[in-house]
Amino acid sequence: PSDYVNKPKHPGSIELKESIQLIPECPIPFCANNGWNKWGMLGVLSDYVLNWLQGDIIEIGIGESSYLFTHLAKKYNRKVYHVDLQKSDYENLCTVTDFFDSSNTLFCGNSDDFFALFENSNIALGFIDGDHMYPQVKRDFFNMFDVVVDNGFIFFHDLYPADEEETQENRSGTGYQFR
Repeated sequence: PSDYVNKPKHPGSIELKESIQLIPECPIPFCANNGWNKWGMLGVLSDYVLNWLQGDIIEIGIGESSYLFTHLAKKYNRKVYHVDLQKSDYENLCTVTDFFDSSNTLFCGNSDDFFALFENSNIALGFIDGDHMYPQVKRDFFNMFDVVVDNGFIFFHDLYPADEEETQENRSGTGYQFR
């Protein structure tokens, strides 16, 4: 992330951080704008998991949730492994102060390549929000299952499409079939 310190701040990434900032006076992290919806519930559940289990975090697909997981990694002194194909997403988020820090490890590539190289089997929490198509969601789950500690948690995103239009590849995809 230090490579991006001198780059101009990315406006979309600044807006993203501002829209999901955590409520600092609340001990359980959740999104100020969404309350208990969307990232709020993920924050509550993730905080619970990390309070009771030792281990790090894997996030497949970066974005709004990345800020939440970075906050939790700091709170619990853990590492977060972020995996995404889009190098520009990393670069943009790295221009925003405190979005990523030393608790973050960024992997630019597909999740299959990440897991082929990954040697840590001490993951307390996994979050799958990458390729939303059934075959990849299934591979991501079984790859992650192999590195999650006993009683660890794996959360998914976009597995309840609202309608058929949402099952398109660039939306929620067919990952719901894994559910």
